[in-house]
Amino acid sequence: MSNDVRECLDILDRAIKFEETGMAFFLDRAENAPSEMERNLFRSLAEDEKGHKAYLVQLKEQLLVTNNPDEMQPDADDDHKSPRQIFEVALEAVKDPYAAEAAELEIIKGAMEVERNGYTMYTNAVNSVQSERAKSIFQALAREEQHHYSLLKNTYDYMADPEGFHGFDESPMLDGG
Repeated sequence: MSNDVRECLDILDRAIKFEETGMAFFLDRAENAPSEMERNLFRSLAEDEKGHKAYLVQLKEQLLVTNNPDEMQPDADDDHKSPRQIFEVALEAVKDPYAAEAAELEIIKGAMEVERNGYTMYTNAVNSVQSERAKSIFQALAREEQHHYSLLKNTYDYMADPEGFHGFDESPMLDGG
């Protein structure tokens, strides 16, 4: 087994655990969220994390069979929703946009930190593998975490200042863009 295969397997193992932790985190937040908006948001994020885990497990299984990172060919996720779609669905349940409490905003900030950690993990993975295919896969996963961060940031901004919120912005936020 080459060093690159070992490195990819190690990254995939860590990523699977990370996605499991994220899924549990979001499910817990969904269960305990005070508003329907937050419950919808966290349920949707938990579903995304579940999909990420399945994707990563599939990649790992393929890598174990082929022993070649360049042959990893995961199935596409046709049911994937954009951050804007998730945000808009979550907003449908808002009854009083001025009812957000400081504790709710702290929960959103904690969720943003989870996504920031995922982004960092996948970005570091890109730099630690040789295979261009593996790099591409980890870059795509980093973008997913960045989209989740964007979703949460927009939700935070909306909840913190509904009147000052200027609409959903899907531009990158973690890389300073």
